[in-house]
Amino acid sequence: MNLHHAGGTHAAVHAPRLSLGSCIRAYITRSTRDVALLPANSRLNHFPPSSVCTISWYLHGEAELIQIGDKAVAQVLPVPIIFNGPRTEAVVSYNPGQVEVFTLVLLPEALHALTGLNIAEFTDRSLAFAQVFDTEWQAMAQAVLNASGHAERIALIEEFIEPRWAAARPHSNPLADWMRGSFESMAVRMAASHWVRSGRQLERQVKMWSGLSYQRLWGLRRAENRFIAVREMLRSSDSSWADVAATTGHADQAHFCRETRKITGLSPKELKRRVMEEESYWLYRIWS
Repeated sequence: MNLHHAGGTHAAVHAPRLSLGSCIRAYITRSTRDVALLPANSRLNHFPPSSVCTISWYLHGEAELIQIGDKAVAQVLPVPIIFNGPRTEAVVSYNPGQVEVFTLVLLPEALHALTGLNIAEFTDRSLAFAQVFDTEWQAMAQAVLNASGHAERIALIEEFIEPRWAAARPHSNPLADWMRGSFESMAVRMAASHWVRSGRQLERQVKMWSGLSYQRLWGLRRAENRFIAVREMLRSSDSSWADVAATTGHADQAHFCRETRKITGLSPKELKRRVMEEESYWLYRIWS
């Protein structure tokens, strides 16, 4: 578990049980209830682009989406239970008051296998949970909302998902293999198997599973590795930007800097400063 405390706020990442590791990426908990109301700029939440899907339970408080990429928006999020598809751009949300949030992070291809949802229909969207999921999922979600603590919430989710995942899990899913790190071999194995018969079919299959194009999925995966590398750099005085660039598969430091600015709107140096100093970048500090 990665845990972050700052000024009385709490944020943590919790791992799922091993048998669900190819389905559930993590659980994220966030609370500002133990502190006096934070200044407005500390009630922001900066989220990077992401290839995953999330279900967020607002146990206390509200949220508004105020920025997508470089565009200002004004969307009151449909609390208390929100479904978010993959995000192709960084987003910023705002909490008018104190909040406590519990989030389930699901791999998109696993969610597709569990529900049959075409993930492409939910890319860059935040919807009320009941708009997307059937009555069985809604009953589980309501039980999670009413649970007495995070341990009980995790237990309820895993008891619900595990038998369904055992039945739905593909025996061979090249996309799932890639999500565990073997991207380079995915297209080759998909093309050589019953999964696809053409490049166009490969794109359609990947988009239905993940909500993203093959190229975009690869880009977001690299972006996630970049954020993790930046966080690790904060812990080590020996790391350089050239080291991070090499670790994340970029041609050189200049390529790494261009890609970081493209994804986040910030240079690596400025991203590092904000992760270190600004409360609103709490997710960057805990994610791994």
